[in-house]
Amino acid sequence: MGKVDKHAVQEFLRQLEQNPVIPAVYSEGDPLDYAMAGDHPAIFVLGGDAFNLVRRIEAERHRPMICVNVDLVSGIAGDASGIQYLSEQVEGIISTNRFVIERGNSAGLFTVQRLFALDAGATERGVKLVKRARPQCVEILPALAYPHMVTRYSELLDRPVLAGGLVRTPEELASILQAGASGVSTSHRRLWKRVLDRQVKT
Repeated sequence: MGKVDKHAVQEFLRQLEQNPVIPAVYSEGDPLDYAMAGDHPAIFVLGGDAFNLVRRIEAERHRPMICVNVDLVSGIAGDASGIQYLSEQVEGIISTNRFVIERGNSAGLFTVQRLFALDAGATERGVKLVKRARPQCVEILPALAYPHMVTRYSELLDRPVLAGGLVRTPEELASILQAGASGVSTSHRRLWKRVLDRQVKT
């Protein structure tokens, strides 16, 4: 794995246009199996054990891109050795940490930097970290803060911006996509199968 080139990034964005829903799973068991059976551009793994995850996905030749949250998945560190190991097993990483994202970029991984819009101070710091780390995607949490964030911090739009967290209904999903989000990550399975066409964003 690893070495996600520009073509692969463009393909991910193309797939988002067809299905902007990204399953977020917290274990390498049934939720991951269910997500891998779907037609999604990626799966965000936000928990579980890294080595169990690798054993589970290594036999799957036809599956969505796997992005591992290095901050939350156990058994792996965000240091150079940990990131190098992940680059041989999965396609992408997720982190709030600037240095983890930079290591992921160097290792050829697809990088998603999370930005928590908790308050003005946290948001300002997060935006500065994004500018320095230069991830391939930004994910704003909670998702419902997306419209406010991109209006106030237009520089985030230099790259694809995702939204995640607290999305539970089709109406919430549609409103965030209509606000311009490239995609939405959610752990709610009933939204995973909801393939929304481009009309949702218009």
